[in-house]
Amino acid sequence: MLLPGGTLSHCVDPPDIPNAVRKTNVGTLIPAGMVVKYGCLPGYELIAGIRQGHVTCLQNSTWSSALNFCQKIRCPAPDVNNGTQAPMPRPGEETYAFGDSVTIECDFGHVIKGSINGNAQIRCNHDGKWDPAIPVCEPVCAQPPNISHGQHSDWRKKVFVVGSSVTYKCDRGFSLVGKTSIQCIAGDEVTPTWSEPTPQCEEIRCPAPDVNNGTQAPMPRPGEETYAFGDSVTIECDFGHGIKGSINGNAQIRCNHDGKWDPAIPVCEPVCAQPPNISHGQHSGWRKKVFVVGSSVTYKCDRGFSLVGKTSIHCIAGDEVTPTWSEPTPQCEETQCPVPHIQHGSQKSPLPHNYTYRTSVMFQCDPGYLLRGADRIQCQADGKWYPQQPVCDLEIRCSKPVVENGKQIYPVKTEYTYANRIVFQCDPGYILRGSEGIVCRSDGLWHPPVPFCDKTCGRPPPIMNGLHNGGMKEYFPYESQVTYSCGDGLSLIGESSIYCTSDGVNMMWSGPAPQCKVVRCPRPEVENGRMTPTRQAFTYGVTVRVSCKEGYLLHGSRESQCQDDNTWNPPVPSCQPVQCPKPDVQNGRMVNALDEKMWYNVNESIPFKCSPGYHFSDNWYLPTIDSFSITCLANGNWTALPKCKKQSNTEECSGVRESKEFVHCDVPLTELRTLLELKKLYLEIQKLKREIKKL
Repeated sequence: MLLPGGTLSHCVDPPDIPNAVRKTNVGTLIPAGMVVKYGCLPGYELIAGIRQGHVTCLQNSTWSSALNFCQKIRCPAPDVNNGTQAPMPRPGEETYAFGDSVTIECDFGHVIKGSINGNAQIRCNHDGKWDPAIPVCEPVCAQPPNISHGQHSDWRKKVFVVGSSVTYKCDRGFSLVGKTSIQCIAGDEVTPTWSEPTPQCEEIRCPAPDVNNGTQAPMPRPGEETYAFGDSVTIECDFGHGIKGSINGNAQIRCNHDGKWDPAIPVCEPVCAQPPNISHGQHSGWRKKVFVVGSSVTYKCDRGFSLVGKTSIHCIAGDEVTPTWSEPTPQCEETQCPVPHIQHGSQKSPLPHNYTYRTSVMFQCDPGYLLRGADRIQCQADGKWYPQQPVCDLEIRCSKPVVENGKQIYPVKTEYTYANRIVFQCDPGYILRGSEGIVCRSDGLWHPPVPFCDKTCGRPPPIMNGLHNGGMKEYFPYESQVTYSCGDGLSLIGESSIYCTSDGVNMMWSGPAPQCKVVRCPRPEVENGRMTPTRQAFTYGVTVRVSCKEGYLLHGSRESQCQDDNTWNPPVPSCQPVQCPKPDVQNGRMVNALDEKMWYNVNESIPFKCSPGYHFSDNWYLPTIDSFSITCLANGNWTALPKCKKQSNTEECSGVRESKEFVHCDVPLTELRTLLELKKLYLEIQKLKREIKKL
């Protein structure tokens, strides 16, 4: 139907129905006469007598009346034996609505089956059933009884259903009398009961220890013959007896939780008397009090004394009841060394009658013989002489040493015998190679070998405004090295170290001394760039690093170093503006031919348009006669270049322009309405293009 003005009647936005959802898919404009159907949300159902919810678009572009045709699904009231529900249904109702919650609480002596609690909450579900299912209240046992000096395994548990069990255990020092575990059983009555009487905990006691040849302390308490758990008893053996396996004469035992003594009750066995002490010595068991059969002691003497007899004695049972020691007690006698004899020599000191510990003897050789070794020896605690006894050998002579470019300064002799020592010194301009002092050995050779005098370098070349680490030395041996340094504010130019070398004949320094100069390179200035590090002065060897600002490109080396001639090498670079190369657009050209050149500056823009028969493929909203601009970026690249696509010979909307003719044709109303909508869409697109062009 056409409304006044030639427009078609239609409806928009179907109404929202409470608790319902639209089942019919519709567009923005809904024609008159169209029916929109509804269904109920989960948890809701159609009111009795209503088969289908719907509304209709009327000819006056309004919707037919929308009734509330969905109501909540309901659940039946739960029926629970031995339990109650809360809350009850609302006044005047016998059921519960979808989403209602009910708490089920069991009567006394009952509990929710499968739960340790006495209540449970259920909820009316969207399918008219309770979730979870309606619980069952089952009978339970009373709390298991508590016991003195013990406890059961489920003391934190509140509910005990049929089939559950608890286990009792006693505290340390108590034992359980009765069944360890009891179970909750149904029995013959309605109310469940426990399967066994409650067990009890009785105190653990240990019997009084029975020890032969010994006593116990303390005795049991008055009126008692046993000891309680935790009691301690000391067992002390009678005289002549000791605890078996112990060095002491007594032991302490304790009544354990299992009714036994810990450690086990000891045995008192016969022992040996204390082993005798000896003069100038002692035995290994002097701290020990008890010596049982099988034990032993070892004797040793003080320094300077030797043991006479068996070193160790053992405690043995023998033929008598009382054990005895296996051997007589050993004795300590003063140590003596053998009489010393020396061939081709004699003792200097008076001859003693005995050479006992710490006695000293001095020796001398006959004429023409030389003493080899120490001239004094002493008798040691082990009966040996120390140092080793010397010998007298024929006198040894060494040849007279000769050192070119040097001389012997102490002592000067015509003959050199064993153990003589001489010292050498080199002439000026020479340095000693080897040891300055040598000794005549027993093999007739000098040790260390005779040294020699080698040529040297003189003082190193001087340096102005600086110094070297050679100090005041006059001579420097081959391969000696000195290092130069400059004063504050000066730079070292050249090799910092030189060394003493040779051309095969003469000694010389490896090179001239370096120079100490004031070197200051000019501060590098880089327009449109930055330099690191930043300094007040740029001295010799300083290196700087240059980087350019955004939009500029570095020309030259990134790093430069200050040279000794106050210049930078490589030269300080420059920062030149970044440029973009001439862009190439396929099937397109620049709007202004005068804009064409090989390079373009940053932020410079160029408008492009497509060649005839082509249009911008990625910018469909631009007419074919419009232009597209690109801009040179700071990184030397262009913004996205346009793409020109060949135009199609057929236009998808060519028939829309003639849609006005359809009004006068015999065209069905529904088809005519669709054509008019297309026409409207085309006009809106054209309007949008004109607005974009004005921007």
